[in-house]
Parts: sequence; structure tokens; C-alpha cells
Amino acid sequence: MKILALDTTAWACSIALWENGKEVDYQEETTEKSQAQILPILITSLTDLHQIDLLLVNTGPGSFTGIRVGIAFAKGLSKGLNIPIKGMDSFTTTHLANGSLENLLILIEAHRKDVFAKRYLNSIPQKVMNLTRKEIEAIIHEFPELPIVGTGANSMLKGISYPSIPEPLHGARALAFAYFLNPDLATDPLPYYAREADVTTRNTPSRD
Repeated sequence: MKILALDTTAWACSIALWENGKEVDYQEETTEKSQAQILPILITSLTDLHQIDLLLVNTGPGSFTGIRVGIAFAKGLSKGLNIPIKGMDSFTTTHLANGSLENLLILIEAHRKDVFAKRYLNSIPQKVMNLTRKEIEAIIHEFPELPIVGTGANSMLKGISYPSIPEPLHGARALAFAYFLNPDLATDPLPYYAREADVTTRNTPSRD
């Protein structure tokens, strides 16, 4: 079984082709070009050579525009190729890609003064939070052994010592790995927005 995974939630484009749990190809673009322009270029080179059985797309949270672009493109490609499509969110993907640790804090970059966050306690996912640096520092102080991972960890916690673990997989590669690890966690490809687009002021230029 070959699956094509797409991830445009982190202000970049990445695609991964996996067959029976092993990677066949991986491509990633981090240029300033529109994701809607990059995706067709990346995917055409794969679909011309391979028969895809399933599309998998990251549903967020992350870049609002990236989420919309990725899901819309995946749905269109699904219809064009007449193959099924599934979605998996950033938190589930990151949790599975990091060994499904029982206790973990995942931070997803929001390009604002806070990040999207979710804790796993005894393997049970908690509610989604929007955390500032100060709030994360308080968690580190209270739980000094709690590992912290995700796209928002490095940018939010520069200069702070905190428990971390290596993240060998990211983007569409992590998405494909997570799917083959536990395909039952894949859902309908519905966008996962952790909040409204105008809740807080961004602290970095937006690409949305």
C-alpha cells in the first residue's frame, strides 16, 4: 500500500511517499513561494511515477492558510485520482512520531506571542491550550522532568533549559510514520483550528 502524505501546516510544504511503512520519497520546500504553487510541482513528480492508494493530510493546528491550502489541495487530488483521503492532526502526529510517550508537552508554532499546546498525561491527551512563554516556564518549574517537543518548542523557549527528546521525523515524514504506526487514529480531513485567526497579535510577520 502506498500513501502520499502532505503537510503544509508549518509555513512550509512537505510531501512523503511511503509504502508498507517504509519511506520511498520525501520532498520539502521552505521558500517564500505560495504553498498552492509549490504543492503541484512537488506532487507531480511522484504521481507520474507511482500509483497512490491513499492520501493523508495534516489537518492542523498551525498556519491558517497552510491548513486550508493543504486540505483543499488534497481533496481535489483525491477526486482527480479517485482514491480515498484521511487526515491526522499535528498533536497526534507529533505524539506518535515521538514514541507515544505517556507524559509529554507538545508545542505547535503559531507565529504569535503564544503557541498551541497539548499535554499527554499517562498517555491521555488533555485539552488544547494557548500558552505564552511565561506560562510554559511555570509548567517547566512545576514538572521539571516533562519532555517538551514540537515545532513551537525551540522558537518559544530559546535560552531556557528544558527536557527535550530528539525529533528525527517532521512534516509529512512524521505524518506518514504516524499513520502506519496507528492508522485507526486517522480521521476525515476536517480542518483543526485551535482558535479564531484574530485572537492575539502576532509577534512575527505572518505568511497567512
